[in-house]
Amino acid sequence: MPPWIPASIVALGLLGLGNTVGYHRLLTHRAFVTGLTVRAVLTMLGAVAGGSPVVWVGLHRLHHARSDGEGDPHSPRDSGFAWAHAGWILGTRRPLPVLLFALSGFGQQAMIALHDLRRLRGTNPPVWRDLCGDLMKEPLMRALDTPGVMPAWFLGQLAVAWAVGGGWGIAWLWAVHLALTNSSWAVNSVAHWPRFGRQPRPTGDDSRDVPWLALVTLGEAWHNAHHRHPRSARHGLDGGLDPSWRVIQALCAVGLARQPWLPKEARPASKA
Repeated sequence: MPPWIPASIVALGLLGLGNTVGYHRLLTHRAFVTGLTVRAVLTMLGAVAGGSPVVWVGLHRLHHARSDGEGDPHSPRDSGFAWAHAGWILGTRRPLPVLLFALSGFGQQAMIALHDLRRLRGTNPPVWRDLCGDLMKEPLMRALDTPGVMPAWFLGQLAVAWAVGGGWGIAWLWAVHLALTNSSWAVNSVAHWPRFGRQPRPTGDDSRDVPWLALVTLGEAWHNAHHRHPRSARHGLDGGLDPSWRVIQALCAVGLARQPWLPKEARPASKA
């Protein structure tokens, strides 16, 4: 087996955990607690493809507050599958532009740069900060939300990829971004689309558990369970594969994390 294959799997796993364990379960839902160093490491891993943590967290909290209703930034209920996947980023419901954007790999980074440019011009008010007062108290989160920082972070990735592998290094980085962005977007589209998965828990929205997608997204696609218990550090509440939860357990076991929150149905009998 060529050495770049296991290296790619490890890299995708670590960067994916930055999104699932870091941006989602730690920063957005405060499902567990860590020290500043672990929090910073998970945040920087998430920032490789996810952009500003303040924007990411603010949009996701808005999604939960208005899930599949008016004001949900990426619900497919009235706007369609393409909109939920990536059309909401582009501002279009047309499938072809969304498909091309999804396959672009670096398209999200271009939109992040455009977003920052609009902020500098005062044409894109940072309304997400209203939902991220907790994050805005942290110097690292404020720094990463500063216009220009995330595009510079991406340019740094390009420079390192080129220095290490030239054109092949850039191609590898493109493939990493392609996989990370689309797996994250698929939770918004596939896991809210009636044709996929199942909905065992009443949530008042269209969130669904999609087992095959849960494997790709490190446990994030147990989405109906997540919407029923948003703060839960574990999403695979019915015993489904949830690698992100296993990582949180491991961090707790070695003293790098603590206080993982679980709903009563998932707690050991002695703690229920």
